[in-house]
Amino acid sequence: MPRSILARALAVSAPILAVAALLLFAGSSRADAQDASLSVSLATWKSADGTIELCIGLRDAAVGETRQCPDRRLLTFARAPEFRWLRSRSIDVAPEVELWIRARRVGQRLDLGLGVSIEGVRRGLRARSWSLDWPATPVDQWRETSEISLQLPVAPYPDLWDTPAGIVPGAKRLQMDTVAPEFRLPRLGADDDVLVSLSSTRSADVRLTLIVFWASWAPLVGETLTVLSNLAERQGDILVIGVNVYEVGEGAGQKFAQRFAAGLLHLSDVDGSVAQHYRVDGLPELFLLDSRGIYRGIIRGAAPLAEILAAIRAIE
Repeated sequence: MPRSILARALAVSAPILAVAALLLFAGSSRADAQDASLSVSLATWKSADGTIELCIGLRDAAVGETRQCPDRRLLTFARAPEFRWLRSRSIDVAPEVELWIRARRVGQRLDLGLGVSIEGVRRGLRARSWSLDWPATPVDQWRETSEISLQLPVAPYPDLWDTPAGIVPGAKRLQMDTVAPEFRLPRLGADDDVLVSLSSTRSADVRLTLIVFWASWAPLVGETLTVLSNLAERQGDILVIGVNVYEVGEGAGQKFAQRFAAGLLHLSDVDGSVAQHYRVDGLPELFLLDSRGIYRGIIRGAAPLAEILAAIRAIE
């Protein structure tokens, strides 16, 4: 084969060989190990302010799909150093198997990839299509990359697909100007097996999320819920989530919500685990999150509409 043709063939096949080598590496294991196949992708959310949130999508044919969002997953495109790979924190997906997100800016393009550590050996992994044309990428919507099949030496942790109520394992406690801790809670008065996650409430139509922790026995809660319900009804781009916590009396919270704010989304934090993670020290307590899910402000105790609107204007 002429040398020039051989060079071109090697140039084309290099990315394929690199991925193939990693997959073979990931599939190598002891003879008695139980291999497992896991489909991996990346999920991205670009915001109008020039930041992007990066999460890992996992799909197991026998179990289902899940999305894992590691710490240090936010990137500001304009501030990212060019040609340098940045990385998120890692997540454990199986014994001695870790994944993390990699991203680098190249001109107006954002290249995405994964880091993989299997039994202490690290490799980089990415598909050729895992790049975003930054100006052409739409804002305020989740976008999924194509999937890559990864062979693991052992089965993934089953709790990656479990959905226990409360704070998502590994989430840090609430801190100002950081992503609010992810949680999953049942709707107030509904089946505990059907959980609502905080991230699932985000959409392009929501510019602000207000989370109010409340209990029927706390002073002035009824007035606060009424004010927030009227605000959400008038301004469709504001989402209000009520979290009923430390309730006394079966059905008391549900009856109270129906009386004062039936139109809001109400969740139930029976044991107070989410309230503790959010550092709630009184009821009612209102937390303000921007369109990216960043915690931007708090109002402790009951507040009139004017004070709530002033707090909203302060973070816009």
